Amino acid sequence: MIPNGDADAAWFRSRGWWWTFAFALAIVLIAALSDYLGWIVFGIFLYYVARPVSRRLHQRGLSSGTSATVTLVLVVLPFVGVLFVVASLAIVQIATLELTDFDAVLERFLPDVDTDELPTTDMELYPVAEDLATDPRLATVGQWLSGLVGRFLTASYLLFVTFLFAFFLVRDERRLGRWLRTEIVGERPNVTTYLRNVDAGLQSIFFGYTLTILAIVLLAGVVYAGFNAIAPAGLEIPQVLLLAIVTGFASVIPLVGRNIVYASIVGYLALTAIRTDPTGLWFPVAFYVVMGVLFDGIIRTYVRPTLSGRLFPTGLILFAYILGPPVFGWYGIFLGPIVMVVTVVFVQQQLPRLLHADQRTSGTGERE
Repeated sequence: MIPNGDADAAWFRSRGWWWTFAFALAIVLIAALSDYLGWIVFGIFLYYVARPVSRRLHQRGLSSGTSATVTLVLVVLPFVGVLFVVASLAIVQIATLELTDFDAVLERFLPDVDTDELPTTDMELYPVAEDLATDPRLATVGQWLSGLVGRFLTASYLLFVTFLFAFFLVRDERRLGRWLRTEIVGERPNVTTYLRNVDAGLQSIFFGYTLTILAIVLLAGVVYAGFNAIAPAGLEIPQVLLLAIVTGFASVIPLVGRNIVYASIVGYLALTAIRTDPTGLWFPVAFYVVMGVLFDGIIRTYVRPTLSGRLFPTGLILFAYILGPPVFGWYGIFLGPIVMVVTVVFVQQQLPRLLHADQRTSGTGERE
């Protein structure tokens, strides 16, 4: 509390102006960096991905700078490349889906639909293409390509700056943590505990769940390819890579995420077997037993607890990832989980302390 009387003026002269300057400086920084918020959040995500590996290397004798460099070059950069490749492959797989593929699916699930009415031949698609070719808006395609190149160069530069930001966070994390504990937090054990829990939660979300999704994509792809190797004629699983990616990302949905994918595949295979060769019904049954029972059991019992832990309810994580991009933009996929972790830890740890502060301090006189 600020003292009264002459001490008020003395306090304002000694600290008040500095607090005013601090708020003004914060406003300037927020205004200057607001356009780069997404890249800052992405840098924090890369930091949490790189930190466990960098710490392990540091414990084995490497300096903080060397361990950070090795981690970013040999782990984080390939990791980001894998994420980019997975996303690109998913887009390519969707783009390469032919109309005949949709015809086959419609014939399996909706046999009454007349797929002959769909434009599948060159003669049927030619009028559509001709209309597009004569569209005057295509005259601006050169400008569009020029803008695309400019955006690509800008994004490349910002990605480079983001990697530098993550590098310095990884390299100087001990120095920053020590400065935060001694100069900012001080003797406040509640604040220290809160920050540690937030840090542990972000580590679990960013490092653990990302690895979990990638592991499920890889394992599902291997299993789907193995099933196709033994599949009866005409019962192969379509678009194995795309379905493996969908299986991994569906794991974010609690309880039913992967089961929806399995059920869709089983339904497709079962209808195909019934219409072609009913003796092949053993294949979708075997697929469901392996994926719905064995595979899911391994994921729930070993993969997910080992990689991501159980710090937060899966439903909260789902909403953080789903609502983040619509609310914040593309970087909401990273900022949404951060907001979720900070909020949940506060509600779990600090809110009960605030609500019951009088009861806790009335008898002891201890400061919260």
